[in-house]
Amino acid sequence: MPLSNPPSFGFPTRIITYAPRGIFSPNSFDPLRASLSQNYSQEYSRQAMLSPLCLAASRGLTEIVRFLERFDYMDKQRDLDLALSLANRSGHIKTAALLLDKKANPGRKASANGLHGAAWRGLDRQICDYVKYFDADPDVFDGSSATPVIYAILGTQDEQAAWETIECLSNLGARSCTRFGSQNLSYSDIARREGKKFLARKLEEWETAPSPTVLNSSRESSCMPGEDNDVQPDNEQPREVPEATGGTDSSRESSCTVGEGDDVQPDNKRPREDSEVDGGAKRARGA
Repeated sequence: MPLSNPPSFGFPTRIITYAPRGIFSPNSFDPLRASLSQNYSQEYSRQAMLSPLCLAASRGLTEIVRFLERFDYMDKQRDLDLALSLANRSGHIKTAALLLDKKANPGRKASANGLHGAAWRGLDRQICDYVKYFDADPDVFDGSSATPVIYAILGTQDEQAAWETIECLSNLGARSCTRFGSQNLSYSDIARREGKKFLARKLEEWETAPSPTVLNSSRESSCMPGEDNDVQPDNEQPREVPEATGGTDSSRESSCTVGEGDDVQPDNKRPREDSEVDGGAKRARGA
């Protein structure tokens, strides 16, 4: 059976000007779908067909990425955006910084993007930069309707570090009311299903809090927005996200649909480039 791309990537395998390379990952490329669906095998969710650019980014081969980026081809912007997600997911900060400089969009909608990859790995400083300087939505969906908070819950960090990343996202405007799948699962429900008791408790406190203030914070978050950005939530009902089906649902709000504006590039502001993975005190479970 030929390999194909997971729905979280937001586009199928494409045969264009390059020969895509099939790879397997020790962790799921499609974390929400793998968590929700009993019929979606873990083995399938760990395979993908990557372009040479994305493959190089996922392995932190910065100079090869620099070389490959010079070539133009169909859907190059999508490739750059996915490459940024994969670089962050693996903790390759210098590679990710190069991709940003080459106009990768860290907040691309309906696709795994740089913000998702940063949340997976716990790159809190990059998360802040993407939201503040590149207008990335802290609740942006990937191709399977997973948010950055989902990537933090199901990613490679331990539970304490994952909670710190979720604090960062919350302080930047991520909402706690999103629900997932046919069972209308909350973030705390998903953490509990994964056996993450500490994280489930903290998420439940967040979900039931009367304000967006993160409860029992162990530190002052570096992602706390300024007064102008501290928008209080209204009395909206929880958003319901349909069971992951490999694409976005037309009933979702327009911010979840890929449109012509998705490839609009940010201004000339650039985040700080770190020489090593952000959050040195954070403990990762694995790459």
